Amino acid sequence: MWLVSVLFLLLAGCSSVQNPTGPKLVIGQEKGSLIVKCHYGSSWKTYTKYWCQGPDWKSCRTLVTTNSEQLVKKDRVSIKDNQKSLVFTVTMENLRRSDAGTYWCGIERTGVDPGFEVNVVIDPVTGISDSLVTSTARGLTSTSPATETSSSNEPAAQTSPPTGSPLNSVFFQILVFLELPLLLSMLSAVLWVNRPQTCSEAKLNGPGENQ
Repeated sequence: MWLVSVLFLLLAGCSSVQNPTGPKLVIGQEKGSLIVKCHYGSSWKTYTKYWCQGPDWKSCRTLVTTNSEQLVKKDRVSIKDNQKSLVFTVTMENLRRSDAGTYWCGIERTGVDPGFEVNVVIDPVTGISDSLVTSTARGLTSTSPATETSSSNEPAAQTSPPTGSPLNSVFFQILVFLELPLLLSMLSAVLWVNRPQTCSEAKLNGPGENQ
């Protein structure tokens, strides 16, 4: 009887060593896909492999199974066994936030199935950030500098007035008012200088020369 017990323990020990293994944590992006590789020992080569979901290993819900090397797909989950490499691959596509949770790499056998726990996390931040960056870049490209400044709650930068603005008209008027008196003064000076010369010529010529 003790010999049977020892043999049972040895077999149990061998089975536990060859239990499936895989990543403890897998992170996938929302609307993207993720891949999980579950490794197993050579003694499980021809056994049925499966992927199930649920926090409790005994009551987890089987999503997809395979008993060959052919690709099997159900809904958004697929599984493919590579018996030469002793690994079966699970692919989850079009990920949703509700897909986050506990999953298991399982092997079907008589008695309690061996399994390995895998925690799946769905990251919605990356996708949202990318869309925000893209939309922001498009918005900045399509808006004017004044709109960008007001949207960021910063004071608008002062720019020089365009050609033909009222400021240039005032400047032109001031320039005219300053130059006009100067021109009039110069004209008066010229007339004043020429006036005595005309009078002196009249005196020199006298009334006799005009007769």
